[in-house]
Amino acid sequence: MADHDAEHAGRARLSHLGFYVRDLDRQAEFYKKVFRLVETDRGVSGAGDPIVFLTGDSSEHHQLVLTAGLPADAERTWLNQVSFRVASLHDLQAFAGWLTECGVTPSATVSHGNAWSIYFPDPEGNNVEVYASSPWYVPQPFREPIDLTRPTQELLDETFASVKNNGEFAPIDTWTEQLDRRLATAESAS
Repeated sequence: MADHDAEHAGRARLSHLGFYVRDLDRQAEFYKKVFRLVETDRGVSGAGDPIVFLTGDSSEHHQLVLTAGLPADAERTWLNQVSFRVASLHDLQAFAGWLTECGVTPSATVSHGNAWSIYFPDPEGNNVEVYASSPWYVPQPFREPIDLTRPTQELLDETFASVKNNGEFAPIDTWTEQLDRRLATAESAS
């Protein structure tokens, strides 16, 4: 008999996201262009809908699955947001320039204290976020507008000044160690 206890099950990690779209080709081209994803496969889903698999990581066959089938008259999509992480604040600033080259206008650029983010809609109105983690933990929600055209060091200094006295502020390494202990406790309690 298989062992189904939590200890042997391990911790699952999110690997991909799939959602329904109105215009499959337009959506696929948007994500391929803006995020430089590649199409790994295209076909028909078990329900008979056209489907496209995209990835930007060779260890994942797909990170994003787009399936035709969202009704043209749907008033809104049901996806809250799709988030992509870049390595640093500097990279996020470069990505902001790339979005401009792609003709994409951000709806917001903000500091969350624990991250800096650019938000923008994809062609069907799904909310997309590109973010870089900060070196700090700040209780969420936290949101302040920022100007990513300013020098990187100024943004770092401004963010630190804004969050250092914010409740449970901590260096991210300290917070991560605490979270690791909480996760270990949760796993051992299962």
